[in-house]
Amino acid sequence: MLLVSACSEGGSGIARGQARDVAGSSDAGTQGSRGDTKDFTHALPIAAYEYSAAQERLIAKARDGLTRACMRRFGLDYHPADAAVPEAPTSSDRRYGISDPREAERYGYHLAPSPRTVPVASTDPSYPVLYGTAATYHGKEVPKGGCGAEAVRTWEKQRPATEAADVARDIAINGFNKSLSDPSVIKATRAWASCMKGQGFPYPSPLSPPHDFDLDTPSVSDEERKVAVADLSCKERTDLLKIWSGAESRIQRADIEANKGRLARLSEEHREVAEFARSISQEPSEASRSDGG
Repeated sequence: MLLVSACSEGGSGIARGQARDVAGSSDAGTQGSRGDTKDFTHALPIAAYEYSAAQERLIAKARDGLTRACMRRFGLDYHPADAAVPEAPTSSDRRYGISDPREAERYGYHLAPSPRTVPVASTDPSYPVLYGTAATYHGKEVPKGGCGAEAVRTWEKQRPATEAADVARDIAINGFNKSLSDPSVIKATRAWASCMKGQGFPYPSPLSPPHDFDLDTPSVSDEERKVAVADLSCKERTDLLKIWSGAESRIQRADIEANKGRLARLSEEHREVAEFARSISQEPSEASRSDGG
């Protein structure tokens, strides 16, 4: 779900979405963009069968429209921020373990900080209706979970089915699992393990080191950083990331070829959902009234 802004304007009861991205620290700006991050997951062949960024924006707009229509039933306005779906993740991909030297040096195996979010204030007049914290509002029954929840229910009830998505999901999961036993990956992993052992860190797999550290704490130890930096150094020396992503890509291409018909249907289903989203965003009030909450 997109993060959208939330605040009140005076006492007019204008909700501005459910959350807002805030440039809370300089860290957020150092995570990079499409040009300087390593996004292995979205470079894999099966990624071609995901929703496009433009389609995701249409879906988000449709849900916003459904929420707005519900809020209007209570005499309230709803103005989500004009947030856009990012073209790519803003931090490095972890499909094959840590992959960005800058993150290794600074954060170890911890995820780089994401932008902070500011929830809508509970004192906002729109809050009870948006989140469903009150049973009624000015004599009208509030939908269970509020207008935000009603919008999701309405969307899920009315949108076209996408049964073929299971095929793509299985290819994405199975491709990774199969890659673990690919001869080229096994050879590169052994080379990586030998490199790590030479630096004093005996790990059998690049997926092992994070388990030695508490990633739920905000602090990053010097030891964690040292291991992460050595991890990246050994991956670069052995070309592990390129070899692993290449092996999984080969596996996925074979699975895609074996499921061309169903995947073609998935692409068509995505277009249907996007067009439905477009129609919902154009006529939100009628769609929202189909679900009384």
